Amino acid sequence: MLRKLRAVFLSGLLAILPLGLTIYVLLLIYQLVAGWLGSGGFLGELIRQLAGRGIPDPLIDVLSLFILLLIILLVGALTQITVGRLLYHTFERLILAIPVLRKLYATFKQLIDATLNRDVSAFKRVVLVEYPSKGLYMLGFVTNDRVPGVEEVVGDRLISVFIMSPPNPVTGVWLIVPERDVIYLDHITVEEGFRMVMTLGISVPEGVAERLRRGETPPLRPRPQPQSQPQSQPQPQAPTGAGQGGR
Repeated sequence: MLRKLRAVFLSGLLAILPLGLTIYVLLLIYQLVAGWLGSGGFLGELIRQLAGRGIPDPLIDVLSLFILLLIILLVGALTQITVGRLLYHTFERLILAIPVLRKLYATFKQLIDATLNRDVSAFKRVVLVEYPSKGLYMLGFVTNDRVPGVEEVVGDRLISVFIMSPPNPVTGVWLIVPERDVIYLDHITVEEGFRMVMTLGISVPEGVAERLRRGETPPLRPRPQPQSQPQSQPQPQAPTGAGQGGR
């Protein structure tokens, strides 16, 4: 009886926790936005000054959120045209000219581009790397398929691989690995690999083996085997009795 109650309790906990954590994060985001831009922020105060003090706070929060969405859409539309892109790059250059803001802005931009911007796609492919020792594999993401300036020194084809340290996706280990020592997992998307790492392997993509078997995606790239030196073939020798018949 106790075992059944325990199993039922764990099932309910596993069902409620993801939903509860999702709602909790959404509430935190809402409180953050409402504190800055809602009825208690500068945007709410601007709405009061324009529309009057009699507007209730919940309505101000809704109007502030609506205005924020319009601003985001407007900025996105401007970046799609030539003039908007020129203004954006000019503003970006001004920020990058300031030493302290340059580091902060560059870090946040790279993080956001890696997670949201599919056009930039800092993570190109999912790979397996033997790390930290032989026989132990870790899931990594290819950030660059060439490492110029280093390949010439090493004399080998190298790729740049980032291995995350969950639960913080920003921290991790950056490795420069010979391409022959990398196993490509092209049947696993970057999003699926990201989920696998962040859930510590609990979330495994469904149908990966079947997807690989049906050939819907390129198979694992085999490691190139070292070429063996061709064995020299023995030269044929002339018969010893040749040219002696006329004697």
